[in-house]
Amino acid sequence: MSSSMNRYKNDFSIRFAQLMQERLPVWKKMQKEERSSLYSLPSIGGYLLVSLFGFIPGKNETNYDLNFHIFIAVICFIGAVIFNIQNTNKTYQNRVKGTFFSELLHVFDKNIKYAKNRKIPSSYFENSKLYNHTIEIRTDDDIFYGNYKDVDFTINETDFGYETRDSKGRRHYHCMFKGAAMHFQMNKQIKSRVLIKSKTLLNFAPQNFEKVELESCDFAKKYNVFVEKNIAGGSGQIEARYLLNTAFMDRLMQIQTSFKVSKMDCSIYGNEMLVMLSTNKDLFEMNHLLGKIDDIKQYNHLFDEFASVLSFIEVLNLSSRTKL
Repeated sequence: MSSSMNRYKNDFSIRFAQLMQERLPVWKKMQKEERSSLYSLPSIGGYLLVSLFGFIPGKNETNYDLNFHIFIAVICFIGAVIFNIQNTNKTYQNRVKGTFFSELLHVFDKNIKYAKNRKIPSSYFENSKLYNHTIEIRTDDDIFYGNYKDVDFTINETDFGYETRDSKGRRHYHCMFKGAAMHFQMNKQIKSRVLIKSKTLLNFAPQNFEKVELESCDFAKKYNVFVEKNIAGGSGQIEARYLLNTAFMDRLMQIQTSFKVSKMDCSIYGNEMLVMLSTNKDLFEMNHLLGKIDDIKQYNHLFDEFASVLSFIEVLNLSSRTKL
């Protein structure tokens, strides 16, 4: 993390404590309401209804084994409870975030906001050259947007993919991406599309792209860099190397480290940049519905996640002014 971010850490903690003190009674009330719903009559009725499925005999079952079906019914009951806890926790999280995130983010800049209706357009993902299928199904969660250091940005938790049908007409969902997508609008133009992809067992260059050979460094060990062929008079390789200066690579890796994700891909073209952090876990989470609200340790990850993104934006801003 950059030294400039460290100056925010104390302010972040102080503002967090202030908001916690102001909002704690309201949050505790929310938590109590959502917890109570877990054992309300409708919920208990739902658990019991789901458990009844455990008593349905199998299609080819000849000898009905009551003990076995009681076991399955118990499993169904537990599954229904867990499912309800997860859904109720998401409702609780959204209620708390709506009264909290925007004001906390103002520690960094007044222009940073939390919303649910400013998602990154699907066309940005489809045109990134990172995916080879049209997006047919998409769901979105947390969204942050704003302007920091003269760079417009949007952070969007999203899950998108497409659907196919088999010979029996059954639907199958194919996930193209699940995680946090980050869109940055740079104050400079990149003439050649540059792709940065986490290394995997298969590291072939995408069609019409060629690999950019980087000097031996930690970045080159983790990522492959590709540039579009025959663009900008063959200057793509040079442009990619100018873009990937030491500060850029270090801060980009820091984003992946801070969010604790295993895979990160990136697409850069024109004045736009997409960073795609793949993960199945929920990011930007508050305390769990069943957890203790005022335990500040459980929120430490929030500062690291936000600070890593803003540190990277500082590099984008610096690169624009130095014409790199």
